[in-house]
Order: sequence, then C-alpha cells, then structure tokens
Amino acid sequence: MLWIEIDAQGRPKLADRQRYDDDDLLACAYRGETDKVLAALAAGADVDMVDAPTGLSALHIAVGTNNLKLTRALVEQYRAGFFPDRAGRWPSLIAIECDVDEDLADYITEAEARFLEQERSA
Repeated sequence: MLWIEIDAQGRPKLADRQRYDDDDLLACAYRGETDKVLAALAAGADVDMVDAPTGLSALHIAVGTNNLKLTRALVEQYRAGFFPDRAGRWPSLIAIECDVDEDLADYITEAEARFLEQERSA
C-alpha cells in the first residue's frame, strides 16, 4: 500500500496542488515558506486546517518536508493539534516515513507524546 506520494527531494506531495493559491497556508508550508505560514496564522488562519483529499495539516507537511523551524513554530507558538491524516498517519509516523533529521524526529515524537498526555488528562 502506498502511504504517501513524495517528490524527488523526498517531500510529501499534496493532491491537487493546482487548486491552491500561491499564498495558501498549506502550499506555503509545503514550499517551506515559514514566514508566509506564520503571517497567515497571525492574520487568523486556522493552524489545524487540512487538505481535504489527504487530511494533511500544516504540521504534517512541516514534518514531512523536514522543516524543524516551522514544526516548532506550529507546535509552540500556535498550538497545532496532533491528529492522524486520512491515511491514519500521525505526524510522528510521517517523520519515520519521510526519514527526517534526528532532531526533528526526536522533537515531534516528544511533542506528540506531550500532546496526547495532555488530552488524556483533560
């Protein structure tokens, strides 16, 4: 079973990329345009919005594109939620599938565990 379609650089592809505007939050996350993502969030964009066909959020995309800076900002500044995409993959699983750097892998695993523990405690 194919879990994720990736490009030549090993980054996850989103379905129907043509339907997104150049300044779309998810498209900017995919392109690694951290400043544009953060500006959109500061202007009120939903940090947990998802790509309808794939269920990927900006957090999933930041992890899959090996972008530690954006991942940290989404988690620490904007409290991005942890949840599975349409294929059932949590951000930590995307980190494994995309073979991200060790620093990002450690960070997302720990952040996801903290998030889930807080959810259980609430």
